[in-house]
Amino acid sequence: MLMECLSILLTNLDIVSASEVITEEVKVRAKAIAEEWKPKLDALDMDASNGNSLEAHAFLQLLATFGVQSDFDEEELSKLIPMVSRRRQTADLCRSLGLSEKMSGVVEVLVNSGRQIDAVNLAYAFDLTEKFSPVALLKSYLKEARKASSPVKPGNASPTVQNEVNERELTALKAVIKCIEEHKLEEQYPVDPLQKRVIQLEKAKADKKRVTEAAKPQPKRPRANGVGYVPRVTNIAAEKNFYPRVADNRYPQYMYERSYVYPGPNENHCPSLLGSATYNLSPGHSNYFANGYQYQTAYLH
Repeated sequence: MLMECLSILLTNLDIVSASEVITEEVKVRAKAIAEEWKPKLDALDMDASNGNSLEAHAFLQLLATFGVQSDFDEEELSKLIPMVSRRRQTADLCRSLGLSEKMSGVVEVLVNSGRQIDAVNLAYAFDLTEKFSPVALLKSYLKEARKASSPVKPGNASPTVQNEVNERELTALKAVIKCIEEHKLEEQYPVDPLQKRVIQLEKAKADKKRVTEAAKPQPKRPRANGVGYVPRVTNIAAEKNFYPRVADNRYPQYMYERSYVYPGPNENHCPSLLGSATYNLSPGHSNYFANGYQYQTAYLH
């Protein structure tokens, strides 16, 4: 984030002012960091990053901000772009790095990797829509998603597997609809059929959730006398020291974490238990919650 902000600052300065901020000494240090960093990026998996690699983005931003990209091979840098294709700064970052001429190859890699949504976005950013038809790419993406979501034997698919299948198709549909709306492709690719399918899948998802909830065992209701559930205590004698002044058979035996008792409301008809408290409260401070903090009666409604 700081490197992004610095990059924006530098674009608004003239050459002399920018050179005063990014001196040659600073560039040398940035280059040394980048050279040490670059080999570590070779181990990154493009598929695992899913176009959202923060590390690859930070490395490329370092090069762009400090202007040391010329010391690195453009072909090698362009291989990192698919790892950051989903990040909103990617297009501007590629321009800053001078990779505009390499973007056709990057889009091709994204298409072949089944990431047509990212390919469409970059195709629009770099005027490559004539070479890469957005509508054709989106239809291809949705077709592949539905194909991958279709179980081999629909009748034998377990409920869990079927839910995953529907969820994948639902995610793909929403991504396609969003892309169509962002690039105003409704005339070329109407969204109504897609939205109807989304509604259908969401309804099926809600129905299955409702059935699952209904099949769960219901919690037991409290007793009819309103007492609720009372813990069964089998060893009352061993707990006498916990509340030494409370009669054994007068009150339910509840275990607490602390060895003191707080005063109850005035309308409580139980005997006062203040004698067993580990500290004393002044008579003027009678309104306390169970945690010992005083409240103002005037604010209770």
